[in-house]
Amino acid sequence: MRFPGKLASVGLAALLWCLAAPARPGEMRLTGKWATRLGVVRMYQQGRQVTGKLIWVSRTCPLHKGDVVIKGVLLEDSLAGKWRYCLRGGDSCRGQGWAPMVMLVARGGKVLSGAAHFPAARCSIGGRSRGDAVVARKLRPRPRRPAVDAGVVTPPVVAEGPRDENGQPLEEEVKPLDPASYAANVADWRTAMEQGAAQMNAGFFERARKLFRRASELDPTRPEAYNGVGVTYYARNDYEQALDWYKKALEVDSSFGDAFYNMACIYALLGKKELAFRYLNIAALNGYAEAGAMRADNDLRTLHHDPRFQEILNKMQSGK
Repeated sequence: MRFPGKLASVGLAALLWCLAAPARPGEMRLTGKWATRLGVVRMYQQGRQVTGKLIWVSRTCPLHKGDVVIKGVLLEDSLAGKWRYCLRGGDSCRGQGWAPMVMLVARGGKVLSGAAHFPAARCSIGGRSRGDAVVARKLRPRPRRPAVDAGVVTPPVVAEGPRDENGQPLEEEVKPLDPASYAANVADWRTAMEQGAAQMNAGFFERARKLFRRASELDPTRPEAYNGVGVTYYARNDYEQALDWYKKALEVDSSFGDAFYNMACIYALLGKKELAFRYLNIAALNGYAEAGAMRADNDLRTLHHDPRFQEILNKMQSGK
């Protein structure tokens, strides 16, 4: 388990591609239109199998309407599979392909937030991006403008942004928080985080939790506070609560590596190996963990005798 800085980096292991199976009660339905860096994607779901096709193409990559860009398998609120990418930059940053990915289904099924593993971290992956972070947000038709009185001539409004197959404008169902709105709270946020860490190190977990929650209110766009709250629950063996807070950290920042590793630990402790390996794999792929720390982490002991665990370690040692 990782507190601020308690990460572990795992090597490349092929993500399991499960056979399609009936959706389980309580699992999310992802059918609909989603905004991604590649354009608007229509998701199709059959059982747990999910496929995304472009219906409106951005200028990010030279793709076409109808191209499949997402393939995944849903397990509880985790989508694992492959994400289409294009490399942009110099001669070494050209080409297209598929990258293994793991995404958390958040905000009641309206946000997908996670990471993929692209082959060239220093290249621009699909335009504007933060490392290996991938995010998709569910879309809905943009509300129509109210009718105007007859005889009043108004210039047509050309809507910018994503559109559906018929050219109609779409908008995100859930708007992301604006970090600039919390800039004035940075000093108080830092103080709350430092005090929370001190209480955590002293073993006063409930006191630490209050401070971390205070920090999450001061700036809900920063993942560190959510992760801190999760660790306080982990310290009390309340794994379900810990998992919820790690998910919140990943929801607000899909590149926050601690969340991937910590979620793998919790799922291992809960005996959910398939989910544990999903998050451990992507943590490995993106350098969020270290092989030595993984071997020594008792949270992962239920995975040690699984061939997939050794495969991860072998890939880490080979540097692939």
